[in-house]
Amino acid sequence: MAEYEFDVAPSFAEQDRAKVEPIVRRLEDLGVKVYYDEDQLVARWGLDLIELTTETLTHKVRFVLMFASRHYVEHNWARHERKTAQARALGQQNEYLLPIKLDDTEVPGLLSSIGYLDLRVHDTEVIAQSVVEKLAQHRAEFTPSTPITPKSVAALVREKPRGWEYLLYATVVAQGLADLQQKYREHFLRYSPRNGIVEHGNGIDLIRDRNVLLGEIIKVAVESVFTPETQEAAFGRSGEPGDADRIVHLGELFVRTFAEILDWARGIHGTSYAHEPARAAARVQARFADRQLEAMHAVARDLREVADTLVERLTAGERIDMTVPLVFEVEPALEQEFKAALDRLSR
Repeated sequence: MAEYEFDVAPSFAEQDRAKVEPIVRRLEDLGVKVYYDEDQLVARWGLDLIELTTETLTHKVRFVLMFASRHYVEHNWARHERKTAQARALGQQNEYLLPIKLDDTEVPGLLSSIGYLDLRVHDTEVIAQSVVEKLAQHRAEFTPSTPITPKSVAALVREKPRGWEYLLYATVVAQGLADLQQKYREHFLRYSPRNGIVEHGNGIDLIRDRNVLLGEIIKVAVESVFTPETQEAAFGRSGEPGDADRIVHLGELFVRTFAEILDWARGIHGTSYAHEPARAAARVQARFADRQLEAMHAVARDLREVADTLVERLTAGERIDMTVPLVFEVEPALEQEFKAALDRLSR
């Protein structure tokens, strides 16, 4: 499974290192993750370099920058890198080899129709910026509209664009809440089909029970679903990959919490009250769900907006806060209104 630990790896002959290194360093300055042999001395120490290079170029880099020259064609080690990269390119539909000419030497196996840059024409900055743009263009086919299936999730994890964990979570949440849009709109119309429950008394016990239920829904969400520990287990620690199954599960729990709060309010709207003050108090109580639902809906909307351009923005070096904030609260004025309604019922 390709993990793409690195954005690019330069493939070049030792004689051309002086021309290659300035490009490598500029790419690093721009936030590009480069697999460069001089930076991997300890990691490479004692390993079979043929196996390591094959594994790296085949599975761990998104693009190979091929610095084509006479030395590159003649150099034995460069020949091994070239053949390894070309073998992967042969079985890959998307572009993978990005040639950069140092002279006019033809590289065996490299079609003359392949687009290239030329260091004799394009300076270090142009080449580095071109790599950044190429990375920004190259994103997974997975989008916030992609149906969540084992196959689509596996494809996303295999591709691993930057921020894939956030993209996956945003997609699960966005699609889950989309299925609840009709109920969400009806809630703010204060509408729900009758549920067959009829309250003949003053309704105070039923109203209090429902308060306890809402409190439990929110407590479980705050203490179990939206904790930093739960999010870290799903998204991974800083610099570590996330767990796709846990991310999907966490997104589903977000949606489930939203649905529970929505159903809680719909249960109130769908109940028939024989006692008008009980009806009035219940209607006030149902509004406790407003702030919670609006907050969760706003988080989902923000997730979706960021996810639409996430890969490109991260690749371009933009820093994006990818935490999932959520605060459950009730407006003090609404609490006072509800308390007054209960007082009227208790008289």
